[in-house]
Amino acid sequence: MNIYFIRHTEVYNPNKLCYGQSEIPLAENFTAHFDWLQDSLESSLESPTAFYSSPFRRCSKLADYLSNGNFITDERIAELHFGDWEMQAWDKINPKELEPWMADFVNYKINNGENFLELYERSTAFFEDILTTPNKDIVIVTHAGVIRSILAYVLDFPLEHAFNLEISYSSITKIVYQKEFKSTKIAFVNRTERV
Repeated sequence: MNIYFIRHTEVYNPNKLCYGQSEIPLAENFTAHFDWLQDSLESSLESPTAFYSSPFRRCSKLADYLSNGNFITDERIAELHFGDWEMQAWDKINPKELEPWMADFVNYKINNGENFLELYERSTAFFEDILTTPNKDIVIVTHAGVIRSILAYVLDFPLEHAFNLEISYSSITKIVYQKEFKSTKIAFVNRTERV
């Protein structure tokens, strides 16, 4: 089974807002990235292929395009919920709140939001579920936080190091799962060129 994680295309965010689970528009050039991603994946995908998406429009628009409207949304692959920080400019967030989160984002829970450990638990539960499906290929359109969580899970490294992984807009990360051996391998991470 080939599992392709795609980070949504670039968003329009000139004010550098913290937007986790808030809707935010895509950048103007998003259709060029949609075409590139479709061309990149087209020759690699086998049938049957399943498509999954985060429920947020920055992901579901791309999933809809890639799957011709045949995709499943799953709340478990939504981005980190930043609670009271949602739609605030990063430089306007109170340093007394931001500093403890920066020091321990894995466990520090943002007011009315979640911590990275909670994102990790829900996204890895989703990942374990898809490994049981009969599909040969799976395409998942999601967010950088989710992709980092899955990679930390597969590679079994501490969550504290998750942000050491660069996950660019429109990038593809491929994981190969061999059911007969229950073996999971990383084929590539953060690819922004043809697969």
